[in-house]
Amino acid sequence: MNKILQVLIGKYLLANDLCFMKQIIKNNLSYLGFYAVVWLFVLIWVLTHSKFEQMLFINQHNSLWADYFFQGATQLGEGWFFVAIILIYLFICYDKALMLIASLALSSLLSSSLKLSFDTLRPLSFFADKHVNWHFVEGLQINIHLSFPSGHTTTAFAIFTLLTVFLCKKQWSLLFLLLACLAGYSRCYLFQHFPEDVLAGSLVGTFSSLVVYVLINRILENNPKEWYKRKLLHQKKS
Repeated sequence: MNKILQVLIGKYLLANDLCFMKQIIKNNLSYLGFYAVVWLFVLIWVLTHSKFEQMLFINQHNSLWADYFFQGATQLGEGWFFVAIILIYLFICYDKALMLIASLALSSLLSSSLKLSFDTLRPLSFFADKHVNWHFVEGLQINIHLSFPSGHTTTAFAIFTLLTVFLCKKQWSLLFLLLACLAGYSRCYLFQHFPEDVLAGSLVGTFSSLVVYVLINRILENNPKEWYKRKLLHQKKS
């Protein structure tokens, strides 16, 4: 009898989570819809062009200002940037900071596990036998392995997907999507990843944040605590 109840409760919770996920998607349709369009467009391009053609096209479209710009854009996928966002949210609301921490943990775990499982070569080593005068950003260290998926892209999409979900008003959602996409493209421009690595990383990051938001919300609803809504420097009412 107890096992039957556990199964029924489990199905009920799963159904509630799915309904909540659908509501999140509906509320963030501009962000997720445009993301899906861009993702499919890039996927078609990847499937219809060889890796060499993809990287040659991206690499040939370079300039000095773009070198500086994309070195900055790639910082949006660095761990320090994620930690900085978490620290900011500690002064806004603990529950959102908790979600950001969980998203960082889950997205990093998934990305690292996939990297180690596939252990693919990055462009520099993959094209080692090609006699091409590739453009490299001066002073930038180019990695040679653990290419799939892109960790920076994973982090950027995890951050900006969750920030978009946090927004009550969605005017900033497309800007957040643009920033995440720029971080992803920077990994190809800087000759660190293939477009397919970026596509996979964006999925991992987006998926991680949506799942974390649903699960943490359920935990907080089932275990309401006063501290969840507190923040650093919070003054208790006397």
